Amino acid sequence: MRAFKVFVVFMVVVFLATVQLAMAGPPNVTGGPLKKADEMKTAEELGLTRLDSRRADAPWIYDWYGPDGGYMDNGGFAVSAPIDLIAEGSGGKLTQVELSTMAGLLKTKTVMLEGWGDHLMVTAKPPAKGDWRVLSLGDTPDAEGGRNMSSRYGLPCQNNFDTYQIIVINAPSKMKAVMSPAQDDHAQIWINGAKWLNDSVWTGHPTDVDFDVEVTLEKGGNVLLYRCGESGGHDYANLHFDDATMGKVEIYPKAGQSKAAFLEQAGNLGTAVSPRDRVSSVWGDIKSE
Repeated sequence: MRAFKVFVVFMVVVFLATVQLAMAGPPNVTGGPLKKADEMKTAEELGLTRLDSRRADAPWIYDWYGPDGGYMDNGGFAVSAPIDLIAEGSGGKLTQVELSTMAGLLKTKTVMLEGWGDHLMVTAKPPAKGDWRVLSLGDTPDAEGGRNMSSRYGLPCQNNFDTYQIIVINAPSKMKAVMSPAQDDHAQIWINGAKWLNDSVWTGHPTDVDFDVEVTLEKGGNVLLYRCGESGGHDYANLHFDDATMGKVEIYPKAGQSKAAFLEQAGNLGTAVSPRDRVSSVWGDIKSE
């Protein structure tokens, strides 16, 4: 019996060590951002290995900025994913790549997504009109049963739609960080005009992470744009950074901030990144570690 108890204690220690490694281990994706030719390739085509790491207690980010409605009836994320819905909605005044830069973000002061027309998700309150606002994803990563994309607009579960959400990360200096998304279904993430993630597979749970992606943050305000396309069932788009990064940076918007207050604060941060549209740039190979 004593030997059995020792074995149980040993297995618990091993389990806890494994959980800690999953929470604090090194990134399993490095070498980004994605090259232009790889921006729409699947993780499997890029040779990446999934972690399937459950992280209920990670420092998930709940307050974001984005359109006041999603893009409905998208034909399924496989159809919508290659289409720049921001360019479509703004009549070409703004692109999704530009939106992931400070210059593009500040354009949302006046550039609306009126071009979405009948595709604009009708919200419970206030009515969607193609404007932008601070969004809450709830107070847990599995808010509303793992449906934080539809519930943020006061709606029940929806099928076949896209959402966009933005944060600004104020870094004290140029630094490496580890970005960890969980999504259902198709996630695309840009930082400062460069695409760092394209994953067309849902992670299986709002706190499941498949990829810890090493990214570069510049000194000052870094704009992160997270697009997620949903086909059916659950709909969530969650993200956290590693603990070391979270201890050094400040993330905006803050809960309850107005659009005007957020954009003023973001614009005052400054950034070392050129605001030009970097869509034609060629980036280093992304690889699995």
